[in-house]
Amino acid sequence: MFSDKYGLTEAVLSGRKTQTRRIIPQPFNEKIIAFQHQYFEATFDMLIGIDLLNQYFFIEKIGKLPYQIGEVVAVAQSYKDAGYDFCMSQAAYINKMFTKAEYMPHRIRITNVRVERLQDISDEDCVKEGVELNSRQFEYNGQKFYCVRGLGHWRGIGCDNFNTPREAYAALIDRIAGKGTWESNPYVFVYDFELVKS
Repeated sequence: MFSDKYGLTEAVLSGRKTQTRRIIPQPFNEKIIAFQHQYFEATFDMLIGIDLLNQYFFIEKIGKLPYQIGEVVAVAQSYKDAGYDFCMSQAAYINKMFTKAEYMPHRIRITNVRVERLQDISDEDCVKEGVELNSRQFEYNGQKFYCVRGLGHWRGIGCDNFNTPREAYAALIDRIAGKGTWESNPYVFVYDFELVKS
């Protein structure tokens, strides 16, 4: 499920968004510490942070990832946006929270998964997350600013412009996951994906 408010579903369907970050739930912290003490030999006891998480989730395969490499996942849309016109409750018709995956016309395939800190995101990856160059501003006076749809007046005079893709992404993640998310710099699953032709 991607945010419609910030144009992310549209970005996925157009092929412009090919990456997403999902915060690793905090309860994993205690499990990972226990895992470290129970399963690692002395040479692994020094693993911390990202190396430890990668060992935990990807090598030992003890942690269950929400999505696996190669898995095909439906892109959630409301039935209305997906082009259905059959009768159902109004709530189900316009809200993608009530849809069933088998009825969704678009899917993505997970091509890679890794763990990193949120603030380790590169400018290139910010663009893969849906951040865009404000092309209207660039065409007008050649200045490069970055925007996210839904933050300010998109491509208009009042658009919230950011100097770098990272600044734009930081504002986006704070809107999606809650104020202070960027600053707290949590561990995240980074999913690369491709749109599956329907």
